[in-house]
Amino acid sequence: MKHLILAAATALAIATAPANISAAQPDHAAIAAQAKTSSYTDLLKKFKDGKQLTEAEATTLYYGSALQPGFTPDKDYTPVIAAYNSGDMKRAYNLANEALASDPTNLALLFKAYAAASASADPNIKAQAPAFQTRLLAICDAIMNSGSGVADASPYQVIRRSDINEFLVKYMQPKNVVGQSQIGQLTAIKASFDGIPDDVILYFGIFK
Repeated sequence: MKHLILAAATALAIATAPANISAAQPDHAAIAAQAKTSSYTDLLKKFKDGKQLTEAEATTLYYGSALQPGFTPDKDYTPVIAAYNSGDMKRAYNLANEALASDPTNLALLFKAYAAASASADPNIKAQAPAFQTRLLAICDAIMNSGSGVADASPYQVIRRSDINEFLVKYMQPKNVVGQSQIGQLTAIKASFDGIPDDVILYFGIFK
């Protein structure tokens, strides 16, 4: 997916500039209010249909999903991973797609569904790949816009810990992850990127 994240790499370079360290964080109160309305249901349908979302819609959709009844941030999807790793793309796709019905913003599931659909020999499944691509990019863009990421006062916000690795490795695609540590409530990850001379420390917080 490297061609899909060139803009993300550029955004990262811009984010390292001091002027952007105060990037606004998601408005919890506003998102909580919108997440309880019928408009959120409509927004979720639009997202599941693979339609483009505005920046504001993507932010509301992603962070609002963490405020829905029954949200489970650490749910295990071992069968999806096992099917994908075995090379059974049809089974991996079906399992991921089934899981996304109740966990629609899970980045690990979205990436697996996209990859499985793209690699599928079934033309009907392969045809679904663009919609999954649109969905996962909307989530990643929402995370990218949630903070500068390079200051502990303005971390990237995710709704589940597994989204940190998915966002960093598959969307940002660093050359190397140097190390990781926990600083209070934040996860700090040092990584190197093409086009950026020095290692970058990225901060991630959990929105809840």
